[in-house]
Amino acid sequence: MRLEELGPAAAAAPPPASTRLPPDIGRLQSECRRQALQIGLLTDAVATLRRGAKALKAENVELRVHNARLRAAAREGGRVDGVELADVTIPLDAHAPGLARTVVASCLGDHVTSAVLDVAQLLVSELATNSLVHSGAAQGDDFVVRVHLWRGTCRLEVEDHGFDGVVARRTPDPTAGGGMGLNLVEQLSLRWGVIRAPGGPTRVWAQLPCVT
Repeated sequence: MRLEELGPAAAAAPPPASTRLPPDIGRLQSECRRQALQIGLLTDAVATLRRGAKALKAENVELRVHNARLRAAAREGGRVDGVELADVTIPLDAHAPGLARTVVASCLGDHVTSAVLDVAQLLVSELATNSLVHSGAAQGDDFVVRVHLWRGTCRLEVEDHGFDGVVARRTPDPTAGGGMGLNLVEQLSLRWGVIRAPGGPTRVWAQLPCVT
C-alpha cells in the first residue's frame, strides 16, 4: 500500500519517535558543525599568517644585507682589513641555503674575484644545509650568516642553535647523496673550524683568499 492511499492525515504524520533525534542531540550536532567550520577557517587563517611571516623574514634578509653593506662601507673608509660585511639572521627552512648565497653574493661581490665568489656561495650553501639538516633546530628557528674581510681573506660563518652531535667530515655516500658538505669545505677553503658553547650555539666557519 502506498502512503498516499492512507489519506492526508497519514501522509502528514511525523516519523516514528524511534527515528527522530532528541532535540538536544540535534542542537549539539548543529553546534558541532558550526564550530568545525570556524576551526577550519581559523586554521586557514593561521597558515596564511605563517606563510606571510616567512615571506616577510625572507624579504628582510635583503634589507639587512643592504644595511650591513652600508655600515661596512663606512668603516672601510678608515681601514681595509678587519671589516664585518654582514651579520644577518635568516629563517632556518628550505629557503635557507638560497638566502645564505644571496647574503654572500651581495656582500662579497665587490671584494673578491668571481671564482672566489662562486666558491664562497657554494660553501655557505653547504654550511646552511648542514644547519638545516643536522642542527636539530625547532620549527621556526633562525640561524646567522656572517661575512668578514681580514688581511686579504674572507671568512664565512654560519651559526645555529644546535649543541649536540659531532660536527666533522663524514665518508661520502654516493647512493644516499650525503656526506659531501664538510668534505667540500675542507677541500675548498684555506682553513675551517667549529666554535661551540656548552649549551649552544654552534658556529662553523671557513676562510678563503679574496683573490685566486
